[in-house]
Amino acid sequence: MSLDFAILGFLSEADQSGYDLKTRCFDTQARHFWTADQAQVYRTLDRLERDHLVTSRHVAQTAKPSRRVFKLTPSGRDALGEWLSSAHEPPPYRDPFLIQLYFAEHLTDDSLAEVLRESRSFHQQRLGDLRQQLSGLLKGKKRLSRRDEFAQMTLEAAMSTERANIDWLDDALETLRAEAEAQERGSAPQKRLFGLNGDTGGETR
Repeated sequence: MSLDFAILGFLSEADQSGYDLKTRCFDTQARHFWTADQAQVYRTLDRLERDHLVTSRHVAQTAKPSRRVFKLTPSGRDALGEWLSSAHEPPPYRDPFLIQLYFAEHLTDDSLAEVLRESRSFHQQRLGDLRQQLSGLLKGKKRLSRRDEFAQMTLEAAMSTERANIDWLDDALETLRAEAEAQERGSAPQKRLFGLNGDTGGETR
């Protein structure tokens, strides 16, 4: 259902085709918080039109097939407003990487360390991409519009998540290293995960 309202939201800004929604909106503006493939976009648009939340018209193009352009209806605008003003529970959390980690006892330390480093590299790259997006949003603007302020908030939220992932992975790698050194010395390592040193009374970073 969230995809429905993402599409209604983008159509509240401008009439757009399904291709526009995919390439300009989901692949660009919203890529850091919501993804959708072309088939999902068109299926959802068809359903929204059946529900009278959007309408469509065909727009002729020179030397190209006509474009089917979608427009938000008053009912669609009302539905969007109601959804935006309501609180929503977070979706169930699923993370394939944590499945890997949960069963990591089946890996050697070297293999696990490589998995952790690759994951860290992925999150570091994503953080860099987000920083570029934010820089592009702010470039040349002395004052942000209200729309841009909210776009900035979504980017900062995504950046905060990536920084937390990187910090946690650094802690996990440090714990793995400490365990390996402790095994060599024949002593138990001091646990340090999520920025905790020793017991849970330690301070986070």
